[in-house]
Amino acid sequence: MLLKFWRKKQALMRKNLEGSRLHRFWGQTLFHKLLWRTDRRSIAGGLAFGLFIAFTPTLGFQMTMAVIGTLLLKVNLPIAIAACWLTNPLTAVPVYTAEWELGKYLIEHIEIFQSFLQLHQTESRGGQLLLNGMYLWTGSLVFAAAAALLGALLVHLLWLLPHPRRRRKPQSLSVSPSPCVSGNAEHHELSAVEKN
Repeated sequence: MLLKFWRKKQALMRKNLEGSRLHRFWGQTLFHKLLWRTDRRSIAGGLAFGLFIAFTPTLGFQMTMAVIGTLLLKVNLPIAIAACWLTNPLTAVPVYTAEWELGKYLIEHIEIFQSFLQLHQTESRGGQLLLNGMYLWTGSLVFAAAAALLGALLVHLLWLLPHPRRRRKPQSLSVSPSPCVSGNAEHHELSAVEKN
């Protein structure tokens, strides 16, 4: 059911991509058959990669990164692009803030990071910028890895669910005379004629 829905969505997405900026840049490579497969590996990989990209602070470059990644990994392109839109101009601020908070917590509570920070001066303006970047990227990589793993796992679990199968229409039984039956009938008719 979900797969059928996704195939319809994918066909619409493919139509919309034709003549787009991405199509003009990437050409027919964008429509390579491996990037449009709808098997379990391709969809799970595309979703995982798209979610990973979505949670990195790369807003504005995510679609290009999704195309490059799917070309290299040979996974489903449309689902990777769709997953990238999880972070958009409306959701980016809360997502990136949560990632920054997580990164700050991890860096301040893990000894390796603390020793790194003690070696480098973070008091200057450039140091503070570097530190905030470290907070954001550390948190974003944790979020991205978790989202990618959960996305791939979800696809694999959904794939294992029993699919509702179409009920087959009962085939009408048409009786056709078999060659041996008609042969026996002819034999009986000849015997009857011979007796007369």
